Amino acid sequence: MKYFKIFFITTGYLCTTLVSLSAVGQNSDIDAALVQLLQDVEIRRYLEQQELDSLTQGTYRTKGGDTLDRIINLTMPNSRIRRSFLRQAFVQANPPAFRSANPNRLIAGVDIRLPTAEDILALIFSTSPETIADSTSQWISYP
Repeated sequence: MKYFKIFFITTGYLCTTLVSLSAVGQNSDIDAALVQLLQDVEIRRYLEQQELDSLTQGTYRTKGGDTLDRIINLTMPNSRIRRSFLRQAFVQANPPAFRSANPNRLIAGVDIRLPTAEDILALIFSTSPETIADSTSQWISYP
């Protein structure tokens, strides 16, 4: 049995598929393999479009093999915030998605919420700015 590899690019990713032919020159086998390849590409495009749609809504469905750093690179590629803060913000925003609150133990098949600016600020400040402004009445003043 002979095999040949087909390379194609879909939404920026180089993909390959291995197509087997029982005999070179049988057009029906080649046609069937190409039809299957096109169906696979269409399914992949549909799934990628669903993923992009969910990202615009502020969520991401984790898949097997996903890492938190890959998700950060996908959702916030140009962020200038330290990766350690972003990891903590993801864990704090999605406690059920991480075993033992460990950013390296991401659970597959879970919808996670992308952290907002408020989530990141909550990591930096222990109290909200409104609480600080309200506490000025208790300050000691000198004449």
